[in-house]
Amino acid sequence: MNKTIKWIQLTAIAFMIIPLSLASCNKDSSCGVFPDECYNESLYKNHKDDVCTTDCPGIYGCDGKRYCNECEANRKGISVKKN
Repeated sequence: MNKTIKWIQLTAIAFMIIPLSLASCNKDSSCGVFPDECYNESLYKNHKDDVCTTDCPGIYGCDGKRYCNECEANRKGISVKKN
């Protein structure tokens, strides 16, 4: 009985997480279904040496994490979530 309840709970969690992951991406970003798929190697290579401003309005990357600005996210190979 206990294993059945755990299985139901895990299934319910999976059905909540997957749609949320998909909703956080848009067609203009490099987001995947899972945050690990969000990293973009070419974006990282193109921006790793960028010097970013210190303004910090706060934006969210396609990995769901908060970054100060798009430059900071791109330096780490992360696309930003566009509204």
